[in-house]
Amino acid sequence: MFAYAVSQPVLLILVGSSYALATMGMKLVTSVQFAWGGAALILAGLALAATGEIALLKHNSMGQMYLILVGVETTLVLVLAMVMGEKVTPRMILGGGLIVSGVIAVSH
Repeated sequence: MFAYAVSQPVLLILVGSSYALATMGMKLVTSVQFAWGGAALILAGLALAATGEIALLKHNSMGQMYLILVGVETTLVLVLAMVMGEKVTPRMILGGGLIVSGVIAVSH
């Protein structure tokens, strides 16, 4: 399986990206014209994330892995929100930065 052949840092980024993809799909479902495409992104993102997480859980503690995933996903969702034209305020960026900083502090 592909997930088992990828290094763990890359796999963490791929899993976080998969969750961000699912989140983007959720946003697209709110638009009637992209509902089916959004649903497909949700399913694909969650399936990829689950596959990657299973591979990660074989060699990592669940607590540490999820802390890192929260930081990766938070960053990616904020970037995707900007790309999709969502209004991203300085307060949201500060909040995302605090989440990522907290994850770094707790994981070391």
